[in-house]
Amino acid sequence: MTGQVVEDLAEELAQRWAPLFERIGWPERLELLHQMHEQLQEDLDDLEMYCAVSPVLTRKIIEKVSGGPITSAAQAHIYANSADENHRHAAGDWLSLHQGSHRPGGVG
Repeated sequence: MTGQVVEDLAEELAQRWAPLFERIGWPERLELLHQMHEQLQEDLDDLEMYCAVSPVLTRKIIEKVSGGPITSAAQAHIYANSADENHRHAAGDWLSLHQGSHRPGGVG
């Protein structure tokens, strides 16, 4: 599997789902992302491919729907599962400031 295949699949999925993500808040986005990841894992039926696509899909959704800083725990949990290192650092920083030693859980 190439990086381009992963990027292309994640982009296709992000484009399909971004309009719905734009209309809902961060807690609902987190729940929807959980559901999407469960379905993606089932549909791909390939753990290696799922593990490659999942964080890239999360990054692409963030890029399509978010333009500002992290403002909630739900948003931080989503950012924590992004392929983008800056997103993950922002999530860790927010969670350490707002929730002490609480650590984000995985999306998939």
